[in-house]
Amino acid sequence: MSHAYHRQLVFTVKDKCRVCYTCVRECPVKAIKIIKTQAEVINERCIGCGNCVKVCSQGAKYPLRSIDEVNELLKSDKKIAACIAPSFPAEFTDVPDYRMLVGMIRSLGFDYVAEVAFGADMVAREYETSIKNSNGLGQISSDCPAIVYFIRHYHPELVSYLAPLASPMLAMTRIMKKKYGNDLKVVFIGPCFAKKAEAEEVDEVLTFRELRDNLPDQQRALLYSQFQRNHS
Repeated sequence: MSHAYHRQLVFTVKDKCRVCYTCVRECPVKAIKIIKTQAEVINERCIGCGNCVKVCSQGAKYPLRSIDEVNELLKSDKKIAACIAPSFPAEFTDVPDYRMLVGMIRSLGFDYVAEVAFGADMVAREYETSIKNSNGLGQISSDCPAIVYFIRHYHPELVSYLAPLASPMLAMTRIMKKKYGNDLKVVFIGPCFAKKAEAEEVDEVLTFRELRDNLPDQQRALLYSQFQRNHS
């Protein structure tokens, strides 16, 4: 699926919205308005920060989900790589070893699993060079799509301070496609759903929560028991 530069990221469950105005007050870019007694997200203004999802006590705001699109990819005959953000230990605290999580992801049908930390290392080197050549002016990291969109649309005077560098997610995607071929499909897995609107080079993006929801409890228990047998 082709990703628009700024696709809609947050939606409203109309049956749950009680028009309490919490999301309206808490939105940092005033991207929510009341339309026909419902608090609707104005996509053109939304930066995908997720604050409205966090503060809504009714659970009426939900982020874009991509699990169906990923499952369709996994059913195809394409080679598919999962590139997982290095913050995964903070989410999967119940997984005792990273190899177990790799096994879980592979069991879903992914051909390769790579950690985006390698891409982050490559980007860090470029940042070091870029900062040395910036004549002491400083730079704003372009890793976060929410920050990039916020600056481009609300503070265009700061655009020149954005680092002209790819994010670790994009860097890792390019590395994987260079290694395994341009036909490789890449699915990024990380904590932030704003990544879903970052770039067309990444085929799909899943949040950690989406990944967790797609891992059956029975499968997790089986892999855990296998891990214990293999490392006892």
